[in-house]
Amino acid sequence: MYQKHTKEEWATAYKLHMEGYDSPSISRLTRLELSEIKRHIRLYRQTGVWQTERKKNVRSTPALRKAAVDAVLKESLSYAETVAKYDLSFCCLKKWLRKYRHGGYEELLAIKPRGRPPKMPKPKKSSNGMSELERLREENEYLKAENAYLKKLKALDQEVNAEMFGIGPRSSEN
Repeated sequence: MYQKHTKEEWATAYKLHMEGYDSPSISRLTRLELSEIKRHIRLYRQTGVWQTERKKNVRSTPALRKAAVDAVLKESLSYAETVAKYDLSFCCLKKWLRKYRHGGYEELLAIKPRGRPPKMPKPKKSSNGMSELERLREENEYLKAENAYLKKLKALDQEVNAEMFGIGPRSSEN
């Protein structure tokens, strides 16, 4: 798993914060990003827990997404309070709010199909319940029968013409 910063770096940042250093000073001393330090300090003040690890991936349900978005919009909770209350990641909450603002609850609660889409579409069923392959096979059989019929018709026509003009073997009539 990729982690941008180690637990030790965040422990050092926590120690410096407890000693009274401000966010820019902590950022210079630990080489952590200032915005991340400010967010960690804000979360620490609201929850009382200094987070040193990344949030676990939470399998979100539509009810969780709706509750988190409602907490921000209707209950006027801050992002940090909502993240702490529902144990979410900050980025996840931002994505949900963006989806809600773009398309409302329909887009927020929509379930995206999982996996890679197929390269070849599945054969469609025609109106009589046959697949494309079955329909083509049936059509092929029909054309073969029609071809055989036309060959016999042509042979019969040639035979009639031969008798008419006296070409080919003659039948004995005497």
